[in-house]
Amino acid sequence: MDKVFKEFCELIEKKEFFEAHEVLEKIWHPMRKSNHSDSNIIRGFINAAVSLELKKRGKNNYLKVWNTYEKHKVKINNNEIYFNTVEFLDNYKKDYL
Repeated sequence: MDKVFKEFCELIEKKEFFEAHEVLEKIWHPMRKSNHSDSNIIRGFINAAVSLELKKRGKNNYLKVWNTYEKHKVKINNNEIYFNTVEFLDNYKKDYL
């Protein structure tokens, strides 16, 4: 899973937000169908990438989608990978949004 999140962050840094979203979709789909405890936080990360893509495309609703990420990010459950991803996204937001 470390590799997936590393790729996600690298794609965000390259402003390839749609592709970053796709990377997490691959692991999220099986999780959500099994009611995995991490499915909401993964969905939150996907929403963050979607929000950034919407901003890139000049869409005004990007903050509404970012707020969905904000709602889910509190569900990280002391997972270091998730914590690092939240920290990365929150720092990225300062410069991009």
